[in-house]
Amino acid sequence: MIIAVTNTKGGVGKTTTTVNLATGLAARNKRTLVVDLDPQSHATRCFVQGELDQDVSDLIMEKPSQASKTVVPSEYEHLDVVGASDRLTETAELLQARIRREERLSRALEHVGEYDYILLDCPPVLGVLAYNALIAADLLLVPVQPGVGAITGLDTLLESAAELRDQDIDDLSYRILTTMFEIRTTRTHALVGELLEEHRRFLLRTVISKSESLNQANLLGKPVVAYASSSRGAQEYDALCDEVLRLRI
Repeated sequence: MIIAVTNTKGGVGKTTTTVNLATGLAARNKRTLVVDLDPQSHATRCFVQGELDQDVSDLIMEKPSQASKTVVPSEYEHLDVVGASDRLTETAELLQARIRREERLSRALEHVGEYDYILLDCPPVLGVLAYNALIAADLLLVPVQPGVGAITGLDTLLESAAELRDQDIDDLSYRILTTMFEIRTTRTHALVGELLEEHRRFLLRTVISKSESLNQANLLGKPVVAYASSSRGAQEYDALCDEVLRLRI
C-alpha cells in the first residue's frame, strides 16, 4: 500500500507521522519504504546520516528502471529510505517541462522493489511534487491540527486530489488523523467535533496529542520510540500503526 502523508498546511505533523508510522510498521516486520518529497528533508535526516549518492530527485527524473538505485537502508530493520536533498526544489522546476510530469513518481515506484508499505512524506504546498504523490498513493493520510483554517485546507487538498485522479471526492481513499490535540482545550474539542460532522467516516479513531516527548524526538531527529518508548507519543503512534494495519482500502 502506498500512503501519501499530506496536507497543504505546514506544522501539522506530516513528517512526524511519516517517521513514526514507518518505524512502527517496520517493527511489525512489514517491509517499509519512506520516500521524502519535502525539500526540507526532515524525514531523511531521521533515518540517514551523511550524503546520499542518489536521492528522490533521481527517482523522479531518471528512467523508472533505475529507481532501485535510489533506495538506501536505514538503521531500523525492514525500513528503507529514498532521501531528499536541496536538489529537490530545482527538480520541481525541471519537472514542469516533462511530459506526464505528475505521473513520474507512480511509474518509478513500480521499480523500487517489494514493499508492504510505501510512505510518501509530502511538501506542505500543492505543487508538482505533491501532485505526483496524490496520483501515486493508494491512500491519503491527512494529519490535521484542530484550529482555524484546518477544514478549509483539508477541502482544498481533497478537491485537488479528486481532480488529479478524475474521481469524485466521495470516492477518494483518505483518512484524517487528528494531531497536536490539546486535551484540556474546549475549543479544540469543538473543532474536532466539526471534523467529525463533515468527514465522520474518514476520521481515524487514533488521536495524537501534543507532547514533550514528540517535541524532543523531533528536535533530535529520531522516532519517538527511539527517544521515549513508553511515552504517550510512542503509545499513540503505536495505536495509529495498528489502526493503519487494519485498514482495507
